[in-house]
Amino acid sequence: MHRTRLFFALQSVLWGIPLQAAAAQPEMVLNSVWLNGVDRVIESLVLQQDGQRYMECEVLQQLGLQQDRLQKHSAQTQFCSVTTNEIQSEQDFALQAIKLTVPASYFIDAQFTQTHAIPSKADLGGFLNYDVLYARYDNYNEINGLAELGVFKDYWIFKNAMMYRKEVEQDQDKLLRLNTSFEIEFPSRYQRLTLGDNTSVYNPLLDTFRFGGVSFGSNFSSYPDFIYWNVPTLRGSAVLPSTVDLYINGINLYQQQVTPGHYSLNTGANIQQSGEAQVVVEDVLGNRTVQSFPVYVTTQLLKPGLNEYNFSAGKLRYDYDYVSDDYREFFGNLYFRRGITDSTTLGTNLNYSKDVQNVGLLWTQAINKYALLDTHAASSHSDWGDGYTFGASLSRSGSRIALGASHKYYSPEYRGLGYSNTTQTVEYDNLAYVSIFNIPLINTLNVNYLERRYHPNANNSFTDSQMLTVGFSRMLGRQTSMSFSYYKDLKMQDSDGAYLTLNYQFDQRRSAQLSHNFEEQTQLRYAQSSLTQNGVDYTLAVRHQQAEGDIGVNAYTALKMPMGNLYLSHDESERFSYSQANYQGALVWLDRKWAMTKYVDNAFALVNVGDIPNVEVLRALRPVGKTNQHGYAFVHDIVPYVNYDVSFDQDQLDLYDSFEYSSQKVIGMNQRGYKVNFPVQRTGLIILRLLTPDQQTFVQGSEVYLSDDATEFVPVGSDGKVHLYGVKAGSYTLKVKTKGGKVCHSSLEVPQIKAGTVPQTRQLDLICQ
Repeated sequence: MHRTRLFFALQSVLWGIPLQAAAAQPEMVLNSVWLNGVDRVIESLVLQQDGQRYMECEVLQQLGLQQDRLQKHSAQTQFCSVTTNEIQSEQDFALQAIKLTVPASYFIDAQFTQTHAIPSKADLGGFLNYDVLYARYDNYNEINGLAELGVFKDYWIFKNAMMYRKEVEQDQDKLLRLNTSFEIEFPSRYQRLTLGDNTSVYNPLLDTFRFGGVSFGSNFSSYPDFIYWNVPTLRGSAVLPSTVDLYINGINLYQQQVTPGHYSLNTGANIQQSGEAQVVVEDVLGNRTVQSFPVYVTTQLLKPGLNEYNFSAGKLRYDYDYVSDDYREFFGNLYFRRGITDSTTLGTNLNYSKDVQNVGLLWTQAINKYALLDTHAASSHSDWGDGYTFGASLSRSGSRIALGASHKYYSPEYRGLGYSNTTQTVEYDNLAYVSIFNIPLINTLNVNYLERRYHPNANNSFTDSQMLTVGFSRMLGRQTSMSFSYYKDLKMQDSDGAYLTLNYQFDQRRSAQLSHNFEEQTQLRYAQSSLTQNGVDYTLAVRHQQAEGDIGVNAYTALKMPMGNLYLSHDESERFSYSQANYQGALVWLDRKWAMTKYVDNAFALVNVGDIPNVEVLRALRPVGKTNQHGYAFVHDIVPYVNYDVSFDQDQLDLYDSFEYSSQKVIGMNQRGYKVNFPVQRTGLIILRLLTPDQQTFVQGSEVYLSDDATEFVPVGSDGKVHLYGVKAGSYTLKVKTKGGKVCHSSLEVPQIKAGTVPQTRQLDLICQ
C-alpha cells in the first residue's frame, strides 16, 4: 500500500513540475513523523527539492498546525514547507522518520470554555395558584386566601396576585391586589425587563423598597452555570500534548488535557478560595513548569470586563400589605458595577425623586491573597438637609478559618428612597465574626458580635441592641451531630442563655432531634419525609417549659397529593391551643390540557408518554408520579435555569411498544411550563408469505430486507413464511435475496397503531417481483 502511494505521489510530482536543465530532481520518501521530540504515530510523504523539505499539508493539519501559516510548494500545493526560519526539520534515516521542531504559535489555539445552558422557550400556557389558610388560636378564627394568575409563552410571563383577609381594620379592604407585572427575559444576553409592580435590586447603598414602573437590568446571577466572579483563567502555550493542573493551597482543584499551541482554560464554578495558586504544566515527556501567584476568588468580585447593572423608574409604593394602590412620588434609580481587574470591582448607585436625591460609590478590593475589602459611601440631599453614609468591611475566607468585621454609619440628616417621618434611622451597625474549622473535639467554632444604634425619633423608638453569640458543632459518628450555642444581650442585665441540640439521622427520610434551652425549654422531635413529589411528611414533638412547668405537644403533617399539598399543624399546651390548616394548589393549563395540580412556584413540565396511562415518570432519576388515564402527567419543582433530566420507566411499556428515547433535558424558567413528549409507537407481529409471480413460496433461508439499504435481514422459514417483529408504521420496499443470487422486490404498508392498544398479529401474502 505504501509503495502504491509513493508511486502515485512520485508520478504526480514528476508530471506536475516543469523540468529544466538546471533544476534538481525531486526526491520522495515515506517517513514516520516525530513532532517536538514525540513520535506522533503518523506517516507522511516527504518531498526534498533544492535543499528544501516539504510534507503533506493534510498531515500537518492533522497534527494541529494552522494551515494559513504554512508555505506551500509552488507547483505541488498539497505539500507544505518544513524548512523555514521558525520550523526546523531533520531526517533520521535509521528510524525512517522526519523530526520536526515547531513553535507553539504555529498550532491552533485551544479554547476550553464552559457552555452556558440557555433555557428553552416556554409553550403557551397558564396557571392559577391558590393558597388558603385557616388558623384558630384559642377562640379566635382567621381565614386568609391568596390567588395568583399567570400566563406565559416563550420568555415572557404576565402575573397578577390578589389576597383575601376575613378580618381587617376599618379603613382596609378585605380583597387586596398585591402585584401586577409583565416580565420578559433575554437569556442569551442575561437581561430581564419587568413592567408593573416590582422590588428594588438590593445593593449596600439602597434599602429595599417596592414600586410600580419599569425595571431593566442584568440577571446573570440567576444562572448557576454562569461564572460571573473572578475565577482564574489559565493561559499559556505548549509545544507537546500536556496536562495543566491548578492547585490552591496545595489542593488540586482543576485539571485539563491540552493539545500543542496556545490555550485558554476557564477553571469552573467550584473555586471560591484564597491563598497561593500554582499552575503546573507537564508534557508527555515529563517536562514540568510551575507558575505561582496569589489569588482571592470570591463571588463579590466580578470577572474583569463584566458589567452588573439595573435601571428602575416609576412611583414608590407604600403600605403594600394593606392598600392596593398607594403609589406616591416618582423616582429613578441607576445601579452599576464593573469588574476592573481580577482583584478590583467598582460601582455606583444614583437615584432621584422630588424629595430625596442620592449619589453613592462602591469599591470591592482583594488585598493580595490575604483579605477582601468592601467599601461604600453615599450622600443625600432632602428636606432634612444634606447627609452622608459610609461603610467598610474586611473579610477573609480560608480552609481553616473565616473571619470578618464591618462598620456602617449614617449621619442624622441622611435619607434614602421610601423614607417617612415614622421611620427611625439607624446611626451605625457593627458586625464581627470568626469561624475556625477542624478543631480537635469541637470541630467548628463560631463567634459572632452584632451591634445596632438608632438616631432618636419622637414618633418611633427602637431600643439599641448589642449581641454576642458563641457556638460550636461537630459530627458524632456518621449519623449523629451535636451543636451548642451561647448568647448574651450586652444591653440588658441577666439576658443570656444557651442552646444544646443533638440530631440523629436514621436514614435519608427519618431523623430525631433533642434540643435544650437552658432555664427555658426542652424539646424532643421526630420527623419523617417521603422525599417524593407525592407522599406524606410529618413531625411529632413534645416540649417542657421549665419556668411554668408546662408540657406541650406539637404535630405537623404535609399531605403531598397530585392535586396540591395540605399542611396541618396543631400546638397544644396548658396555656394555649393553636391549630392551622393550609392548602396550596393550582389549576394549570398547557397544550390544551388542564389539571388540578400542585402550587406553581418553580418551572413545571407536561410529560406525555405516547398517551399510555400508568407509566412512571421520573425527575432527576427520582419517581414523581404516573401518567393519568390520558397518558400524561404534570411534573413540578423543576428548579429554574438548571439542566434537569425528565424520563419515564421504559420497562413498564409493552414488548410491542417502540420509542426513540426515554429521557429529555429540560432547562426551565421560573413559573413557566414546558411540553416533554415521548413518542411511542405500538407495533405487532407481521407474518408474511412471500410468493414468486407464479405463486410459489421462496426456499428456506432466503434473506428478506426491509429496504435496499438495510444490512440486517430476516430469513424465510421452513413453512415459506417470514416473521417480522417491531416494524413501525410506514411504507417499506422489501428486498428478497435467494440462495441463487436472484433479487426481487415487494411493497409493504404498515398502518399506524395507537400506543397502549392490544397488539395485533397480521398475516399477509405479497408477490415479489
